[in-house]
Amino acid sequence: MNRSRHPSRFPAIRCHRRAATPARLTAAVAATAVLGAATATMIGAGTAAATPGACAPVTAILVPGTGETSAAANPAQPVGLLAPIGNGLTARYGRDIDVRFLPYPAAAAPYASSHSAGVQALSSLVGGLCSETTVVLAGYSQGADVTGDVAAAIGTGASTIASSQVAAVALIADPRRDPSTPQLGFNTGGQGVSGPRTQGYGALTDRVRTVCAAGDLYCATSPQSSPAWSALGQAFTGTTDSSTAASTLSTSSDGSGLDAASIARQVVLVAGGLAEFASGIPVLLDSLVRFPGAVAAGDIAGAHQLSGAINTAFAPLVRVTDEADLGLVAQALEMAAPMDSSGTTAIAALIVRILARTDITRVAHDIGIAQEIAWRATEKLAFGDFLGAGIELVGLVPVAADLAAVAATALTGTTTGSGTSLVSSLTDNPDTTGALADLARQGSDTATFYLSGVHQSGYDSAMPAILDWIGTQIDHAK
Repeated sequence: MNRSRHPSRFPAIRCHRRAATPARLTAAVAATAVLGAATATMIGAGTAAATPGACAPVTAILVPGTGETSAAANPAQPVGLLAPIGNGLTARYGRDIDVRFLPYPAAAAPYASSHSAGVQALSSLVGGLCSETTVVLAGYSQGADVTGDVAAAIGTGASTIASSQVAAVALIADPRRDPSTPQLGFNTGGQGVSGPRTQGYGALTDRVRTVCAAGDLYCATSPQSSPAWSALGQAFTGTTDSSTAASTLSTSSDGSGLDAASIARQVVLVAGGLAEFASGIPVLLDSLVRFPGAVAAGDIAGAHQLSGAINTAFAPLVRVTDEADLGLVAQALEMAAPMDSSGTTAIAALIVRILARTDITRVAHDIGIAQEIAWRATEKLAFGDFLGAGIELVGLVPVAADLAAVAATALTGTTTGSGTSLVSSLTDNPDTTGALADLARQGSDTATFYLSGVHQSGYDSAMPAILDWIGTQIDHAK
């Protein structure tokens, strides 16, 4: 590197570390254990190492996003979206800067415990730095969530490191982005899906910048236009009083791991299916009443037509029952409901909980048998096999009776334990249809976001602005 272009502005600094009090001793030992194993590989990994026995003039700690690192990762190895930032700082300041990538779980689920581990790891790391080093913090996605929380603690005096020691805090795709915090690279509306940090950044306020790409709903969600999704974000990330219960959303009923995207996709599916089903309820109830009579009267064509109408009407419920974990979706909506003042989430939670307790599987089984028998009878009738058609129709009688009874109980009965039937919950409240439609609309926006990939690939153009601002902050700090 041509060092003449960027002459060192920092004299060699001896490392005068704070005394290790008993309360901080465990954290210091833990940080040493994590970082010690990587010391031998620091230079080879492309990150400048501090001179043994000395303290680097600048320490940059970069916190990767979900899935980009792990608790056992090498802190000297540039990883993920923040790698260009780390490499750029190393290229500019050489041995005057010590760049580290924080090892922490960075797991999608359970998010709350991964985030908590990240906050503890970062707090321990900055708490063990020498008092003479200038500190830079940057985080992406879950890493921004971690970094922002630690920065808030530092700025409000709740950390062992002085706020005057921190030169810059860059938060990229922060799920707790505050719309009042100055932005770099973009001018995006909205706020983080989990809501802003209530305590703010205190003394660090003027040294914090956020970066949020347009369309990235992790950092650009509006509680006004998307109240249900904002509420779900708060519930899932554990930024509300439901934080303990939110950890249970990490696993589906079959034991498989889940993340926010998985839950959101299931809510989208259920909301759309319920909205579609609600629109066909009048035709469905009429068909269920007429179906046994058509079978009893030997009306093969009518029975065939009615079984098809019943199948079509029930199809949305069968689909969501088959493809979504209704208990999980109901739990997610119930947890998020108190954070949604619009009432949309509460209405959806009630309906999904009722649906989760409804025996849709048995209804679907009866519908399948009824359609198969009606189809065979219709075919035989078309070929002039009246006897065969009649025999088939006789077999349809008990199926039709069971279907009518089971469907009626599932749709209009109150044996689900809620005291409210599925149909009444969908039809008695005039706000229900609108709430489901609005939830489906919000879900469509969320689905578009997940498919767009903007959260992963929408930040390349902002990297130069981030790097330049951090550099300016470092230069002004000395």
